Amino acid sequence: MFVKLFLGVFCGVVLFMGCSKEDKTNAQQQNMTIPVNTHKVQVQDVQISFEYPSKLTSLQSVEIYARVEGTLLAQNFVEGSLVKEGDKLFKIDPAKYQANVNMAKAQLLTAQANLRAASRDWKRAKALFEKKALSPKEYDLAQSTYEEASAAVASAKANLDNAMIDLGYTDVIAPASGKISMKRYDIGDLVGKTGADNVLTTITQLDPIHAEFSIPSNDYYFVRTLNYENVKAIYLMPDGMPYEREGKLDFIDSVLEASTATIKARAIVENPEHLLVPGEFSRIRLEGIVAKDSIVIPQVALMQDAKGSYVYKFVDGKAQQTPVVLGYNVGNNVIIKSGLNDGDVVITSQLIKIRPGAAVTPINQSPKP
Repeated sequence: MFVKLFLGVFCGVVLFMGCSKEDKTNAQQQNMTIPVNTHKVQVQDVQISFEYPSKLTSLQSVEIYARVEGTLLAQNFVEGSLVKEGDKLFKIDPAKYQANVNMAKAQLLTAQANLRAASRDWKRAKALFEKKALSPKEYDLAQSTYEEASAAVASAKANLDNAMIDLGYTDVIAPASGKISMKRYDIGDLVGKTGADNVLTTITQLDPIHAEFSIPSNDYYFVRTLNYENVKAIYLMPDGMPYEREGKLDFIDSVLEASTATIKARAIVENPEHLLVPGEFSRIRLEGIVAKDSIVIPQVALMQDAKGSYVYKFVDGKAQQTPVVLGYNVGNNVIIKSGLNDGDVVITSQLIKIRPGAAVTPINQSPKP
């Protein structure tokens, strides 16, 4: 009797201990499930932008030359001011060139008088020759004299034109509008000497102004397909603030610079207040660019190993390691070129603790980027 009672108690204890151990194991397995935040992948159109170092350049910078030699008599501008196309900038002593014009005019008058005389002789010679009252030699001589007189008039006119051109060069005229730099010669200096530096000053166009930059080859293959009219060029001032006027992308080169693997590009920016100065370095941002049917995930979901970038997908309660190919960064998110599909769920937290195949429990799904 005592033995039966002992065996009954012993079996009950063993059964109780077995049940307790199984419950404890289940509880431990439940505690090993890692709670994670997730993001559900959606295919969408994504607004992206590119930002590059930039240098401002003038559309036109014109050096003003003294094209004839003479004494500088007058300066008709204030250094650093704005001038308009056609403004008279300098006056070079015109006395010598006015004399040349007067001489050329006199030579033209003489040539014209000779032509009139030769023309009368030629008419008489033709009439007499028809009546056989003039020898062929005299006829030919009259014709040659007339033709030489005609040529002399044409030559005299050309000389007068040259003299007038030189006289016109004594007024140094602005060929373009813009800001004029410092003068390089003073009043009374001899300018226009052969072999000398005859640059009197420089005019720099400031409105509009160009922003030149280089596009990396990876970005170029995307940007080249865009309609320039839809791209906004935002010039960033040296303090990082955007310039108030939007620019337009107006040029992308077709030649890759092998040394830098970049493509030259240029934007044009209105600059009526002349706040932007040629030679200034800053940055330019291209906006209004849409990546169609793209997948975007938070950058915090990305992991890296020796094989490249990957994410953890939530599949059937477990973390599944998935390689991905990265595209462009969009703020705190990144475009995924391949590796994910619409509807996939990506884990965005506890990534250090997770291993492939680990049990996970979603606790929060991030909103659409």
